[in-house]
Amino acid sequence: MSYVPTVLQSYDPKTDIDLYLPQACLRKWKLAPSTLTVQFGCKTACARVKGMERSGLTLIRPSLAHTLHLPTGVPLLARFYASQQRLVFGPYLGVLVSRYDTQSPAAPFGSFTSFFNEMADVCSRRGGIVCAFRMQDVNWDQQIVRGMIRRSGEWRQTVLPLPQCIYNRLVSRKREQSEAMGEWIQRCKEFNIPFFNEQFLNKWHVHTALENEPAAAEHLPRTVRYYGLTDLKQMLERHRTVYAKPTNGSMGRGIIRLRRTGGGYQTTRPGGAARAFSSISGLHQYLLSRTNGKPYLLQQGLPLIGIQQRPTDFRVLVQKDRRGEWVVTSMVARLGQNSVVSNVSRGGAMIGPAQALRICGPWAAGTRPTVATLRSVALKLSRLLEQSLSGRYAEFGVDLGVDIRGRVWLLEINSKPSKSANTVPLAAREEAPPRRVRPSVLRMLDYAAYLCGFPRTAKKSKGKKIRRR
Repeated sequence: MSYVPTVLQSYDPKTDIDLYLPQACLRKWKLAPSTLTVQFGCKTACARVKGMERSGLTLIRPSLAHTLHLPTGVPLLARFYASQQRLVFGPYLGVLVSRYDTQSPAAPFGSFTSFFNEMADVCSRRGGIVCAFRMQDVNWDQQIVRGMIRRSGEWRQTVLPLPQCIYNRLVSRKREQSEAMGEWIQRCKEFNIPFFNEQFLNKWHVHTALENEPAAAEHLPRTVRYYGLTDLKQMLERHRTVYAKPTNGSMGRGIIRLRRTGGGYQTTRPGGAARAFSSISGLHQYLLSRTNGKPYLLQQGLPLIGIQQRPTDFRVLVQKDRRGEWVVTSMVARLGQNSVVSNVSRGGAMIGPAQALRICGPWAAGTRPTVATLRSVALKLSRLLEQSLSGRYAEFGVDLGVDIRGRVWLLEINSKPSKSANTVPLAAREEAPPRRVRPSVLRMLDYAAYLCGFPRTAKKSKGKKIRRR
């Protein structure tokens, strides 16, 4: 089931042949001139196939290209399944987005454009197509999608068949949780289209999914749903510091730190002044006014390492690789701008994880974790979480904290990690290296190619495998 790179080109048919393949392909696949099933996305058609001496090019009858909605002039891979007498072109990755602007072909996806540009350009260099589309762009009855593909540096709308797999990058939780979305996902299943990163993760659902897993429970801070005064009272009796967090929050929004003091209680919000309360009921009433009816949870405060009261945590990006297995793609440490959260979106800064473990503190007696330990914990939690969730996932942003005794804690897992181009800051007088493709983009495309039936193999150089990062 090997594949070969090719570019399709229309030709003026003067014979009854629908597809001319390089003679080298026919020899490789032990294929005689015959009639085959040709497939692109979900579209299939019968085609008369013959060989030709030109290499790297496939000639296709315009009517066949039209039937398959198969674009010409695009680098693709061709894979032959001998047992089915089926020739498949791909890989073809669909990306589900919330919106795009057709009037801005150079930047239709706003701040996400650079990420999509990298995906499309790398996929094109490797051979394949990335198509971004909205829910309403899909016609399930005709099995087509009117989406955006990138050619010659610009994004243009075109009609393609339903893709071989779909990557969910919706940014709206409300849209994702709608009845229409549920029906949409069901249609994907009916067409056997792998749909991954199915939904945003709710902090409470993550906690309940992992708390019954012994290997994960040791990393979970005590967490309860905040239903009323009793929950608040019990948590603050047990822990001097407690964090109130929105179950559906992100980027540190809505987090409030609660502390039991000698004369009552104190609250602190990111960037806000501390407030004091003499009674638990007064604190409860204040929290009700701040949470505004949104679901919240209460989580045990942890004595995390940091610098000058700036909290530190570790963001580990864990993704599926070209074999469909979980691996760590990247890791950074985040130093908070304030004493409540460490999110970069809230003014935090990034440094290398090894440096953070070296310079942060204070450390009590005990063993300090290593970067390898953090990687191992993130991988373990990702595997355990996937086992406990419905749907398919391909990447998690795992936020870990390390306390002063060296214990590693899970702070949060995000199924829609940021796609900004932020990197670890350069040292003084260090020049920025040439812009390179983000490792997260390469790994995502590796996994997509695997799902599409075009798994990438590691290149070899002088007998050694080159690891892709």
